[in-house]
Amino acid sequence: MKSTRISAISLGTAALLALTACGGGGEPQPSEGANASVNEAGFAVYTGDPVKGGTVRILNPTDFSHLDPAMGNDGGVNNFYRLIYRQLTAYEVKPGETEATVVPDLAEDTGTPNEDYTQWTFKLKDGIKYEDGTEITAADFKYALERSMDPALRVGSDFHIQYIKDAMDYQGVYEQPEGLDSIEVLGDKELRITLEQPTVNFPEIAAMQMFTPFPKDSVETTTQLDEDPIASGPYRVESYNRGANLTLVRNENWDETTDDVRPAYPDSFVFEMGLDPATIDQRLISGQGQDANAVSATSLSPANLAQIQDETIKNRTVSDIPNCTTYLGMNVTKEPLDDLKVRQAINYAVDKQSVVTATGGPDLTSLASEMLLPSVPGWEEFDLYETPDSAGDQERAQELLAEAGYPDGFEVTMDVRGLPKWQAQAEAVQDSLSEIGIDVTLNVIDGSTYYQVIGTPAQQNDIAITGWCSPWLNGDPLLSPLFHGERIYDTGNYNLAQIDDPEINEALDAAAVTTDLEDQQAAYNDINRAIMGQAPIVPLVRDTPLQVVGPNVAGAYSNPTTTGYVDYIGLGLKTVD
Repeated sequence: MKSTRISAISLGTAALLALTACGGGGEPQPSEGANASVNEAGFAVYTGDPVKGGTVRILNPTDFSHLDPAMGNDGGVNNFYRLIYRQLTAYEVKPGETEATVVPDLAEDTGTPNEDYTQWTFKLKDGIKYEDGTEITAADFKYALERSMDPALRVGSDFHIQYIKDAMDYQGVYEQPEGLDSIEVLGDKELRITLEQPTVNFPEIAAMQMFTPFPKDSVETTTQLDEDPIASGPYRVESYNRGANLTLVRNENWDETTDDVRPAYPDSFVFEMGLDPATIDQRLISGQGQDANAVSATSLSPANLAQIQDETIKNRTVSDIPNCTTYLGMNVTKEPLDDLKVRQAINYAVDKQSVVTATGGPDLTSLASEMLLPSVPGWEEFDLYETPDSAGDQERAQELLAEAGYPDGFEVTMDVRGLPKWQAQAEAVQDSLSEIGIDVTLNVIDGSTYYQVIGTPAQQNDIAITGWCSPWLNGDPLLSPLFHGERIYDTGNYNLAQIDDPEINEALDAAAVTTDLEDQQAAYNDINRAIMGQAPIVPLVRDTPLQVVGPNVAGAYSNPTTTGYVDYIGLGLKTVD
């Protein structure tokens, strides 16, 4: 089968790199359990091979943003989608691999382009079905893609809208049922998609959640799938009590012979939601009863780092990959943030070491100074606002504020996600800015709705702390959604700064159609530097979280395509009663 390889950090190597502050290094070593391994610092690279059966429990501090894949686009829910949904292609990463691979999923291969990469054709596999036994057809992909373009659903990713020809002005299948000519159904098993521009990376885009098919005769509204998902993956939703719990059971109409990506070891998954992060830590450290079969959906709280130093707990604590950048976004449409000198002053003022401390210290995070990732091929690190020990330069910041006409500072409101780590980071930034007279009021927003709120410009405040990740390790998904002026939307807006710089827009457009990947990445390095020159954001940290799993949990490893966290599709149990 045809597949596409994309560079990524080796899972074993990434775990070691993340632990250099602890004195870690070297090759993964054997651990307890079949084929389990740990790194030299004692943290898990892989928790061993699972057996079939049993129930895996996921302990989560928040609910899912949306069950409809057209609407959800955060790391936690995208990881969950991989259990119940399938796309044309998928990302496959195995423990210790040095590369992520784009492989066929519902399609027979990763797509066939025309000569100039403006058209991609996909042929579907035989034997692929929904949870009710209905065959998945090419028409279902056309319907699902066109449905996802409805304005009411445009709170998720917009990559398909950016790339598919004429999609930008299309209002969705409910408003314009005639659909798009650029998405052609060539019989039950073949689909052809015409793009706005040459795109050599379209197989990566076809792995995104918007490419989940749905039967066109069974989905009649924009709200239906959020309430009643239709599974194409190995599991289906049996029950869902929003804010409390969700249970997945096997989808009996999923054919494992058609799916090389999802081993589907457990018989079921139970997601517990709304739990205090400290409670999650203590339950998993103890690992008693049902918690022996549980996994944390979030990073270990910094206060509990000392409790996992025992070898038996360390080797079931997965060290994750720094695949996301946490940053402070500044709305450049609001005064005085529309002044470049003010934004530069804020960049100089922030004591990033205090944010590292708030995040848990160097064992759990590292400094960031720009918006690409170390795992991107050809990545170039730089810091346009370098300060001594990255602890801020208050004198330089005050000079810039005075030049901008704000010698006494000003007041702003910061949006922050209502989770302890995020609030600690916000308070660290708040303290830094107070040193130069900027009075920051924190607006704490519920964790499950945070991204939707800040992605709605009418509800967005002056500044916000958020993060950005991408399974596709390329400058386009890491930069374009955040900084292209034509990607500012009324809902589902990721350009929180609302920056609309013609030169940056033009450079992003040119890089996106470059078919030589080395030239393309060189262009994104230049764009990355130009963006930081405009200072619409303050890059803060890149987390290297530690996730504790129960002592009976196997198949846990960090996956760069699931924002660096443990990938749910590999999970299972060591033993089943």
